[in-house]
Amino acid sequence: MSLSFNIKQGQRIDLWLKASKPAAQPLFSIRVNGQVIFKIQEASGYFQYFTWTSFQDGVATLEWQSEYSEISLCYTWHPDSLRASGVTFIATAGQDLRLMSGQDIADEYLQEPLRPALHFSPRTGWMNDPNGLHYKNGEWHLFYQYHPHSSQWGPMHWNHAVSRDLYHWRHYPVFLQPEQNLSALGATGGAFSGSAYIDKQGKTRFWYTERLPAYDLYRGYREVQKMAVAHDDYDKPEWVKTVLTDLPAGVDCDFRDPKVWYEEADATFYMILGASVNGDPAMLLFHSADSERWTFHHVLYVAPGYFRENGGRCVECPDFFCLDGVWVLIIGVVGYTEPTTGRHNLLFAQTGTFRNGYFTPSEQPLQTLDFGTDFYALQTWGEDDRRIGFAWLYNWATQKPVDSAYSGEMSLPRRFHLNAQQRLCMMPELPPESLVVSRHALDDGDIWVNEKGCKAGIVTFMPADGFRLTLTGDSGQQIILEQDGKNLTLYEKGRDDGRYRAPVAGVSDVTLCFDAGIVEVFANQGSVCGTRRYYSCSQLTRIQLSGAPAQLTQYRSTYSQE
Repeated sequence: MSLSFNIKQGQRIDLWLKASKPAAQPLFSIRVNGQVIFKIQEASGYFQYFTWTSFQDGVATLEWQSEYSEISLCYTWHPDSLRASGVTFIATAGQDLRLMSGQDIADEYLQEPLRPALHFSPRTGWMNDPNGLHYKNGEWHLFYQYHPHSSQWGPMHWNHAVSRDLYHWRHYPVFLQPEQNLSALGATGGAFSGSAYIDKQGKTRFWYTERLPAYDLYRGYREVQKMAVAHDDYDKPEWVKTVLTDLPAGVDCDFRDPKVWYEEADATFYMILGASVNGDPAMLLFHSADSERWTFHHVLYVAPGYFRENGGRCVECPDFFCLDGVWVLIIGVVGYTEPTTGRHNLLFAQTGTFRNGYFTPSEQPLQTLDFGTDFYALQTWGEDDRRIGFAWLYNWATQKPVDSAYSGEMSLPRRFHLNAQQRLCMMPELPPESLVVSRHALDDGDIWVNEKGCKAGIVTFMPADGFRLTLTGDSGQQIILEQDGKNLTLYEKGRDDGRYRAPVAGVSDVTLCFDAGIVEVFANQGSVCGTRRYYSCSQLTRIQLSGAPAQLTQYRSTYSQE
């Protein structure tokens, strides 16, 4: 296979390649203006990272021996155009190498019915937790846990995407890789989750967990905290260093996912980490004067005993922030299964106060943030009196079809507020008007029909009493949201068993977002939310609501070139 294209001085090509069988000729080579200036003569039987930078303008010709090697990810980019256009992928599927950006990616996405139109997803590979979310110079930066070599979980990298409106995303180079080639070691681990902070000099700092080479997913591993400072172009870190290794007393192997912030009042950096303390899921607090040398402060929070009693092993992906003068603590608990429903992958929030380094919970009970269980590893960022967050839209119990090129999506961006009862509420930041295709008014009991199908839409209504909203897919599947005076329940007819529900006596307003089988529900101004991923339904042909009139807004894909 070969591919030729114009290249500029300073342009880079990054790729991950492995050998599949012995070869006499180079597995991959680059010629510029006819001269071979880079070649991979040999490679191992596991994926390795290679990078090349051009030092001249000209025509680059790539030659790849696909019979003898595999490429999991390949792209090219230039520092001068990275912010405007991101990377250009070099696709390796089929019989040809080809450049892919813009309309090419849109056409590729349209071939996969379950590829969402509004929710962010990676082009290929595995994605899980959002990381390092922040806003800088008019753009949102979303980093995320990524495995480039498969659509299954594996050694963790940080990938990166950038957007001006939270919906149209440009792909950037992979930002972090495991400190060692874990495939060569037969191990798991890598660059796990973390957070971002913009310092007074405008530099973006990151803290994240490195799981050192591990041979057991559940015990005996070592996790350390690292700090990285981004290059101005965000193409890579300027430097990375280990900043925290020592485990406090009572802490076992789970010691991860740092969230860091700065308190002006006491000129102190604080870091929280998910962990377990003497077997109880907990959150740890550290402090630092310079963000590099950290001292253990104390155990900030210990989850109630029923978490441990029902399989909860540790806290992970914690978040902690001040909202309208109230501090909000958010945790996921690894291994916990709710005994009354069998639900897992739940997120919880606790409000309270934070003074002198100590968190005092309010009298409000621990809040389940999303009753649907496909909303996990939430990360938020405060900007201009807004707090915006994304979560990983996935549940380990349900798997994406194996023939998909990717796995994992992000939730819609959500905006956070507290209601009068001090309950944490989430509402979607709606897509830009440029994506609206049409709007339809539905009277109570009306049936909206579209034989061509609706891939992405938002239904809003204000019921006076109980209601039933039925979404019918292109193969007759039915997804139902109903309120019966006691519970708000979301289920797929014939499959779900009613466990995905929230105890709600009355519902005043509902916003339901559908996107290629993703359903996100926001009720009572976002005080009740539920998220589910249905792989059996990629588009809707009928919508019927009994109990209230409604409005349906249809959207085109964010990757559409219309």
